[in-house]
Amino acid sequence: MRARRLLIILAAAALAQACAGAAGGPSPARGPKLFVDCRGQPSASPTVILESGAFGSAADWDLVLDDLAKGGRACAYDRAGVGHSPPRPGGQDVTAIARELKALLDQIGEGRPVILVGHSNGALYAETFAALWPDRVAGLLYINGVTSDDLDYPELLHDLTVERRLADLAAISGDVGLAPRVSDVLTDLSGFSGEAARRKRQDMADPAALRVARDEDRAVIPGLATARMLGGSPAGVPTAVVSGQADPAAPLSRSWQAAEQAPARRAAMRLIINVPNATHTSPLVRDRGYVATAVDWLRGTAARSSEP
Repeated sequence: MRARRLLIILAAAALAQACAGAAGGPSPARGPKLFVDCRGQPSASPTVILESGAFGSAADWDLVLDDLAKGGRACAYDRAGVGHSPPRPGGQDVTAIARELKALLDQIGEGRPVILVGHSNGALYAETFAALWPDRVAGLLYINGVTSDDLDYPELLHDLTVERRLADLAAISGDVGLAPRVSDVLTDLSGFSGEAARRKRQDMADPAALRVARDEDRAVIPGLATARMLGGSPAGVPTAVVSGQADPAAPLSRSWQAAEQAPARRAAMRLIINVPNATHTSPLVRDRGYVATAVDWLRGTAARSSEP
């Protein structure tokens, strides 16, 4: 069972703790634009845009941002309705989120192609964006990613279906006053600490944010078909994959690894990194050095392609 599912299972289990009736504090103040956390100085290298996974926010990338900022500009953002970003006026489908990402690039003045990094379900949003606007993408990095290649593995679709049901329970937990408890479980099991943990707890302690995350998760399986119809991950875009399983010998783990690596195997320029003894979120914390290595490779491919 993927760690992503474990997080949601344990978060949903908080529903049974009816004695925990304390409601969370007020939601963070929200402005008219998506919240974005950019670090590092603009340089000749493409800006790196980080897309979080299910029940995630910009806080998930706190440590990774510091690492990547040493080589140029890197930005993580809160999707609409999560953290400090305003509610989403439309649907939660993958093309709507891809359009939001396009608007974000305009918001922060990114006219050049960028490197897109997607973790878990965030990989599907990066894939969809790249399929729609390949000319705006200098490189792709999928970290334990969910992409349209999952359609080729019925066992993965079943895994995602179970996750969708558990996401429903997590949202119900928030609606009955247990959002802070759900947030604590998600944060603790992700391995975050310090400022990243504080921000993550705040972002997910809002019942409305849990409902948005649930709705995004419900749209993932239909989104796989949408991304494939659009052409999937473009083979012409340099693509890196960071993947790893806590139990790599398990049949389900082998299927996830094969699907996660498929976009890179099709790409004309590729890098595949297997992380030993990884959990679903360890590349954002303990194993984040692998992410920096992959981004450095993508920055290098962009530099070589721009040479006269």
